[in-house]
Amino acid sequence: MTIGAISKDKFRKALLSLGYVENRSRDHIYFEYYHKGKKILETKVSHGSDKDISRRLLGYILREQIYLTRQEFEIAVNGKLSAEDYILILKRKGIIR
Repeated sequence: MTIGAISKDKFRKALLSLGYVENRSRDHIYFEYYHKGKKILETKVSHGSDKDISRRLLGYILREQIYLTRQEFEIAVNGKLSAEDYILILKRKGIIR
């Protein structure tokens, strides 16, 4: 089963488990990923409504901002992808060294 739309809370918990840092602004919640003290990746979601993140938007975020497949992200949502695993994925994809 691959993930479709997802609640903002599940999205948040998955990113925090991978090592992202949450920063809130007036309009958005930013999730920043640091490696060796340097910000490498960033994504955001709106404070706005409590609606889920759509399948389409999630696909964009995964592909263009956090570099995970839907299957990898589903593993993260289920609590079975560690921050160390995520580092290995980012290294394999050439995002970090």
